[in-house]
This record gives sequence, structure tokens and C-alpha cells, in this order.
Amino acid sequence: MNATNKKSLRESVRRKYRDATVENIEVIPAVGEVDFYSDESDKRVAVYARVSTDDAAQTSSFELQQAHYEHLISLHPGWHLVKIYADEGISGTSLKNRDAFLQMIKDCDDGKIDLIVTKSVSRFARNVYDCIGIIRQLKALKTPVGIFFETEHLYTLNADSEM
Repeated sequence: MNATNKKSLRESVRRKYRDATVENIEVIPAVGEVDFYSDESDKRVAVYARVSTDDAAQTSSFELQQAHYEHLISLHPGWHLVKIYADEGISGTSLKNRDAFLQMIKDCDDGKIDLIVTKSVSRFARNVYDCIGIIRQLKALKTPVGIFFETEHLYTLNADSEM
């Protein structure tokens, strides 16, 4: 389309809006943003837990993470725990060898999960490129999957959450 045609098209659109009245405009109200903390709708919830080493102190942290999230989910009416996906002794710098993480993403793609809850961005992924890519992939699904990062209080389906 050349510059003259673009200018003509823009002027045509402007003319339509200048001549518009309340009677001939269909107003489509914005859908309100879901308040993560007060949302009581039914959700199939997955938890992702990861510790990067095999030592005993990390095992304790790992068990505490799992117990914490089981309790958190029990406090939300309508939330149903699908599974705790856990990678133990695995670094978060790459998606390689993170079998539980990759299975969780596949289960999201298969429509089995509505929400992922995890401790922090760094537990989810240490590589920012991977992290944002997965967030965008899950948001783009037919039924978007949100991720809640507890430490940062970020919910990826909120409009202001793009990292």
C-alpha cells in the first residue's frame, strides 16, 4: 500500500469516528483483571519446586516447599492440586535434565493445568530468556496458564506482569 492510499484509509477511519454517536457504536466493556489473591474460581493447580543440589539441607528445603504449597492450595476454595512437579539436585540455568519441569509444561500444553505456583522466578528458571519464553508460551495457549511467583508477588496473567 503506497503512502497516498494509507493516508486516505486513515482519513476514512477518522471520519467514521468523528461521525459516530452513542446510538451507532457498540461498546464492548473491558474484561476486568482477576485479583489473584481473591480469585475463587475452579483451577487445576500445579506446583513447581526445585533445589539445585543433593545435600541434606536442600532436601529439607525441598520437603518444606512441597508442604507449604499443599497447605497454600488447601486454603483456596476451588483450587485442586494436580501434581507437585519437582526437580531435585538440578540446576535452573538450563531446561536440560529438568524432566519434571518439561513434563509440567507438556501437561499445560495438553490442557491439564490452569495455574502454576512456585516459590520464585529463580526456582522456575535462572535463564531469563527461557523464563520469559515459557511464560509467553503458556499465556498464548487456547486456555492461558498463569504462573504465580510467590516471593516476587507476580502473577503472569496480570497485564502489568511482563518481566
